[in-house]
Amino acid sequence: MPNPLFTQVLIVDALGSEQGVRRFTRDVIGAGPRMVAGILAKFSISSRIMTAEQYLNEKRTEIQADHLFVSAMTMDYLAVKKVIHKWNNRSETKQSLRLLGGPIACGYPKILPTLKFDFAIIGEAEHTLSELIKIGLFQGDFNFERMRTVRGIAFIDSKSLIETPKAPFLTKEELNTYQASSKHVQNYPSYQSARIFIECVRGCSNYTRTKIQLPDGRLCNKCNICLAADLERRMTCPLLIPPGCGYCSVPSVYGPPRSRSILNITKEIKELLELGTFRFILGASDFLEYQREELVAPSPLTDPRYPPPNYQEIEHLLAKIAEITAGTEVYLFIENIKASLFTEKAAALIASYLPNTALSIGCETGSLSHSNMLGRSSTPKEVLQAVQYAKKYNLRVHTYFIHGLPGQNLQSAIQTSNFMKKLAAEGIEKVTVYKFKPLPMSAFSEFPTPPLSSTDKASKLIVDTAIEINRNKKQAYIGTTERVIVSETLSRDKTQAIGYPLRGGPTVLIKNAADLVNKIISVKIDGVLSDKMVAGHKISG
Repeated sequence: MPNPLFTQVLIVDALGSEQGVRRFTRDVIGAGPRMVAGILAKFSISSRIMTAEQYLNEKRTEIQADHLFVSAMTMDYLAVKKVIHKWNNRSETKQSLRLLGGPIACGYPKILPTLKFDFAIIGEAEHTLSELIKIGLFQGDFNFERMRTVRGIAFIDSKSLIETPKAPFLTKEELNTYQASSKHVQNYPSYQSARIFIECVRGCSNYTRTKIQLPDGRLCNKCNICLAADLERRMTCPLLIPPGCGYCSVPSVYGPPRSRSILNITKEIKELLELGTFRFILGASDFLEYQREELVAPSPLTDPRYPPPNYQEIEHLLAKIAEITAGTEVYLFIENIKASLFTEKAAALIASYLPNTALSIGCETGSLSHSNMLGRSSTPKEVLQAVQYAKKYNLRVHTYFIHGLPGQNLQSAIQTSNFMKKLAAEGIEKVTVYKFKPLPMSAFSEFPTPPLSSTDKASKLIVDTAIEINRNKKQAYIGTTERVIVSETLSRDKTQAIGYPLRGGPTVLIKNAADLVNKIISVKIDGVLSDKMVAGHKISG
């Protein structure tokens, strides 16, 4: 194979960019684009990452790259459309490869033809991208017959959309032969202040199915295969209803849980520490799945409730992280946790290594009947119990909800609103509410996008309750002092800056802090600006 040493690939991280600007979680750097960079590096292919916002704001018309990769979610369609339009309008005439990846690529039948990409990688990128490189993709060999031999891609050949068979999920051993690039975090603006996502577990164990009738008429026939003792059998539904919570595509796209090794995780953290970063998210669909698959091996882990967490391996991981971060100022967060696995023992274990850390727990609906219909693995009651365990051990909790879900009605919304208030009384730090979006490869992929919350009484109740709770929670910050890392200047007023509390918390708008980007300062909180932001001024730093 010719050596593609000098090939330049621009990786555009459009995740969460929506129309071209990431409005929320601006301080988070994900793992996906860095994993693509890591795959390319294995083949001596150099790459650079830019956010969609960076790329679209780049004043130069020419970006020094030969090929374009874009990683995005379905919500980022407009951002991706702008990115590919800018790329295609370059004056550069030589042939370039345009490749689409991330969750958006799972919607290839509708998305790929409209976005003018050459290829989409569907599902896990590691093996598929490696195979494409091996057959000469970067040598300009667009032999579509050879492309048909690679599983897990879609492309357009002679105006026809071609989809190759889905690639098998990576084995645990295969997954651990790949490593996300650490050095590429430096490509992100203000990377020193970012919370960097460290993938600990890939996949999800929830192989139950939704009980809500799908638009094509399919309806669970209560065969109970989802509950079979044979964990392998749970993977296949006679009606081909995708597994997991109806709104989620993780089991379909990424499969059952497989954990990254302690060596790989700690190697990544060590490298990132050396680059001056110090805020990390231990990420998974459920962190408590870590090495739980070992308890049922060689069967796939398709039961979200049994066996309980692999406490021994979780402790090994946390102890090793504590060892390599000893003597440094490091802040660790956990995202996400399923309430069905969050026992008191789990809470005590996490608190012993990560005292006062912030956890994210999904709830989505406060209605028990709606929760069961959605196919969720945890009930609202279990979420309440999980919050109580967390508070007992001084852990900080954020909870997630979704409005506009299939099956939502005014009664379920009232129950959700009341449940949010109950959680608020238990001491959660904030409620995050998302609007339901039909995701490709999820059970609800063909449901329509719901109306705006302002036009739907049930959704409005859920959103308004969350806003009220979050505003009230932020009142408690007034008069307190937070150690904050300054991340970026405010676009509409360059004298002010945006900062993030080191321990996690609301975004802080800081007066007269434009010259303090990437510095840690003490800020006194003066007021509440919204349900997501507080205002403050520097008192030292």
